Amino acid sequence: MNEDTARLLEKALAISPDDWETRSHLMAHYLDAGNPERAAILLEAAPTPPEAEEFRLTAARVQVGSDPEAALASLQAILAANRGCARAYLLLAQLYLKRGLVDEARSKYGAATVIDESLADPKFEALIGVPVGPKITTPKKVQGDGPLKAVDPLQRPDAEVSEEEIASALRDLQEGENYGTPKTTFADVGGMKDVIERIRMNIIYPFESPEVFQKYKRRPGGGVLMYGPPGCGKTHIARATAGECGATFISIAITDVLSKWIGESERRLHEIFEYARRRSPTVVFIDEVDALGVSRGDAGSSMAPVVNVLLTELDGISARNENLMVLAATNIPWKVDSALRRPGRFDRVIFVPPPDEAARATILRIHLGDLPAEPLDLEKLARLTKLFSGADLRSLVERATETVIAEELRNGPGAKLTQRILADTIKEMRPSTTEWLETARSYAAYANRSGLYDDLATYLEKH
Repeated sequence: MNEDTARLLEKALAISPDDWETRSHLMAHYLDAGNPERAAILLEAAPTPPEAEEFRLTAARVQVGSDPEAALASLQAILAANRGCARAYLLLAQLYLKRGLVDEARSKYGAATVIDESLADPKFEALIGVPVGPKITTPKKVQGDGPLKAVDPLQRPDAEVSEEEIASALRDLQEGENYGTPKTTFADVGGMKDVIERIRMNIIYPFESPEVFQKYKRRPGGGVLMYGPPGCGKTHIARATAGECGATFISIAITDVLSKWIGESERRLHEIFEYARRRSPTVVFIDEVDALGVSRGDAGSSMAPVVNVLLTELDGISARNENLMVLAATNIPWKVDSALRRPGRFDRVIFVPPPDEAARATILRIHLGDLPAEPLDLEKLARLTKLFSGADLRSLVERATETVIAEELRNGPGAKLTQRILADTIKEMRPSTTEWLETARSYAAYANRSGLYDDLATYLEKH
């Protein structure tokens, strides 16, 4: 595109500012031509991008250079909607490298190039310290009780790893928030009695009273897939399940598994499950399972083998995974491979809705805790926060405390949270669950032949 054409397109945008196809094309041109400043001006003058992923990615690409904080928020929103978006991971890698976070940049670059091999960039690999042109070999098996955590996500699979590095990595794993025996139990979960009771029946009771279930040939262990809007406590429930059983808790995210080297992602996933079996009773929690268990019809050539390994590991639930409880969570169950819901894998699918009124009051009580506050009518506040998720309620309290902090900085000690401050803050917020519920309504109405979304359909009828 020459300069005259670019100027003509800018004039067209002045007349039709909502033409995001032209705007996106022009911003990409300026970025490729080494003129990010002009691209940033076009983005600053633009209305809010539409929901189309392509436009949001172009906007994020501009923001990486002009507004890193906005870029981070944009990319997180894109990945919340599509955990398999390779270009979003690549932009995150570029953003982290600009901040000097080389390890994080390697991890995100690894996820990007595993999902889409065409994004591999030797120049970028040199910047983050990734060796170019590795030979493909069978990874060395490292002896020990746990999965190999010492190898960097983008390190060559045949690299030597010392015993000291392995020991250090295992200590990091054991001390991290994604491993251990949680102190959280169902008593710490606000509301969600129906969800908790279903988990008790499918996971907790067989573990606590195996002799009763053995009479009916039911073994401890199993798989439960939880789905629902973001921020409604799916991860919290998984931790509470482990705490209720006194079991080890292991959380798996896509970046714990994906590697750009052939066969390495599958090996990592297998090692994690083997580690969990040796540490049973164990609750393995797969967050955003749609990223690892994406429908094989949608998965690329690099991801399909990972899905197959996940299916193979889950098959052990009915064979040799006694006392291994596998919980998974997703915001987009319609993207999960249908084979994962076969009996013996995730044969229990549970809808985790936004908290009801009683649960919202409980969650507010937990988040308000011992904060300086006047007597509050939590039930009234709960009525004002219809469809708020647990994360929304936490954000509500944080925003309200900012008002109190500002007041105390101006006037000195003595400021307190009040009913009015919280009510005014609620008026400024919108529940984050509404967009998800509107999308889910279509699936409940038109893609529910198997009855998978019956719980969701019942909830939507009442709300």
